[in-house]
Formats: sequence, structure tokens, C-alpha cells
Amino acid sequence: MYRLHGVPDWGSQVIRMALAETGVPFRFVAHDPQAGGLKTPGFLALNPHGKVPVLEMSEGPVFETAAILLALIDAHGIIGPKAGEDGRARFLIWLVFVANQLHPAVMTLIHPERAAGPDHARAVAEGAAAQVRAGLAHLEALAGAEGGPWWMGAAQPSAISLFALMLMRWAAAFPAYPDLAVPAADFPALARLARAIEARPAIAAVLAAEGVEPTAFSAPRVG
Repeated sequence: MYRLHGVPDWGSQVIRMALAETGVPFRFVAHDPQAGGLKTPGFLALNPHGKVPVLEMSEGPVFETAAILLALIDAHGIIGPKAGEDGRARFLIWLVFVANQLHPAVMTLIHPERAAGPDHARAVAEGAAAQVRAGLAHLEALAGAEGGPWWMGAAQPSAISLFALMLMRWAAAFPAYPDLAVPAADFPALARLARAIEARPAIAAVLAAEGVEPTAFSAPRVG
């Protein structure tokens, strides 16, 4: 059985949802960062960077969100094409895009002071909001395209759609400056996707277990 180390309603959420949709048994191991739970010798032995998520697999602990998602895909399929399957290269392009461009932009929108200090936080946040909107516009085009890729469709969640929707929630609910929030409603195709995915039993169960509202992606609580 896999062991997923995480913090409820943190970045480990996407892995928890992916595992739930994949249907493989796992145990969620919750850590308390406020009590130093990510800095203990035991946790640092799993991830020396002291961050979640970490997934303990048969080959050992795997960290970095995209790496975990790819490991799950290659082991089980379901949430993305395995190596050698049709569409793998295009899928990888957009998974890396979400991980390397959209994720950092959303984090900067939430914590702009980390980039340049408090004196420049507003300007940094404004730039981050523009980056988030540009990134979501690309995903909106994929989700709204007729005959678009299955991994941005409502029929089956994928590593990309789950990751992107989690980030959309953060961008709408937790920006440092509320007027820079990026609501799902601004992206109709992604909003439809959000409503479809959050209604799935496996996803709804994860959101409930993490104490998150059932409309976490389409209409999250603010703040």
C-alpha cells in the first residue's frame, strides 16, 4: 500500500485526488507544518527539501508533484497516457507547463513578498496575476476545443486537470490582494470542467476528508 505524506488542503491534495481516481489503496499520513512536522529527521529522510507531497512507493519515496503524478501514470495509467502510448508527448508538454509555469505563478500571486520583499509585493502580484490568467487561457482553449484532448475533458480526470483545478482554487481563494483573484467563472470551459470533476464521488470524498467545500474548484470559499 502506498503512503502519501501531506498536509490537508496543501499541494498534496492533487496526489490524493489522483490516487483516489486511480483506485489504488493508499494511506494518507498528515503532517503539521506549524509544529515542525516537515522538519523532523524522519520526514527529511523522505524528502530532504522538507516539502509535501511525498509518496512512498515500492522503489522508495518519490517527491515533486509532477514526478509523483508521472510515476502513478506509468504504474497504473488512468490519469494519463503511459510511456509509449498515443498522445504521451503532448500530455507531457502540458503537465510540465502546469508544474513549471502555472504553479509558480499562482504561488507568487499568493506570496508576492517572497519574490521582492513587501515594498514591491503589489507590483509582483499584479505581474503574477497576469501570468496566471495567460496560463489559464491556454488551458481554457484546450478544455473548450471540440475534439480536444481527453485529459482536459470532463469524462475522466487526469493528472493535468486535477493539478490545474487545484491551482485555480488557490488563485481564486488565496491571493495576497483580493482584487487580483482569478475566479473560475472567467474561464467558462474550465468552470464546467471544475463542476464536473468536483461532483465525482472519489473527488468529493477527498475534498470532504480534507475539510474543503464541495465547490472547491468552481466556487471556492475566499480567504
